[in-house]
Amino acid sequence: MKIYTAPMAGITDYSFRKILEKFEPDFLFTEMVNANLLNREDDTTINELLKCDDKEKTGTQIFGGDRNELISGILKLKNFGFRKININMGCPQPKIIKNGAGSALLKNYELVEQVLSEIQNIGADISIKIRAGYKDFKNPEIFLDLANKYSLDFICIHGRTQKQMYSGTADWEIVKKLSNIPRKTEFFGNGDLFEPLEIKKKIQNSNLDGIILSRGIIGNPWLILQAREFLKTGKIKRIQTFDETKSLVLEHLKNIVKNKGEMKAVLEINKFLRPYFQKFWDKNLDRNSEIATIENYYDENLKTKIDKIILEKGILEKIRNIEML
Repeated sequence: MKIYTAPMAGITDYSFRKILEKFEPDFLFTEMVNANLLNREDDTTINELLKCDDKEKTGTQIFGGDRNELISGILKLKNFGFRKININMGCPQPKIIKNGAGSALLKNYELVEQVLSEIQNIGADISIKIRAGYKDFKNPEIFLDLANKYSLDFICIHGRTQKQMYSGTADWEIVKKLSNIPRKTEFFGNGDLFEPLEIKKKIQNSNLDGIILSRGIIGNPWLILQAREFLKTGKIKRIQTFDETKSLVLEHLKNIVKNKGEMKAVLEINKFLRPYFQKFWDKNLDRNSEIATIENYYDENLKTKIDKIILEKGILEKIRNIEML
């Protein structure tokens, strides 16, 4: 069972991917890349979003609603050295779909096929990531047929419709149904993969080649190792400790400082602080079960401490307060 990490705007930047690499996913993706900005050679897109040390282990995802922009952008990504390029057909955000991109591509089968036909021999591994539905479109099977027709690297389905955004629950029955259709391409599932036990339950009776972890790894890269371990052995040996969490947060913060400077780092680390530490103030977690994912540590005042660190504007004070937790 392969474990990939998803492309997430504002999350899977170079600094966080350096953290994720330590937990050995089978493959990583950069942030989503806007085809229009890429074709205009936007500095931020090329120098920040696409910053990458190892393009053999890191791919990228492109989004757009224009046929020519998508084709040109994919060719640029290939020329930049990326060997795995994913076409985003799942993003539910209104600002994305209003331009015909993301999950809006689900209703534009002909455009998608034109793009795949044009790029099928460029020498890169092309894949698509879709949602289960978009408005009146409720036929994801046709994109599995398309993936087979053009021998795509893989197809990934997120078991929500565009309308659901990230609310409700992902429908893993749809994922299971599609995964068991005969195919010539790899099939990945995605959606609501937050804990090793629930991951195992969701993928039971599916014919998956892998899963793609997304929101579940924000502040919890341990999920990569724990999910792999639990799927193989039914046990978890590598638990998350409080001291290890502090150390990783400091490393993540220093990565951002190095790559984006102190001013951005002070702000950008904030989105990760609660996710990194929240398990240690959640009194409802079972820390003593056979499949515990964290050490038996609990601090009821930790949330208040983290909120104060989030408000801290100085980089040295921020580092010092994290060290003192």
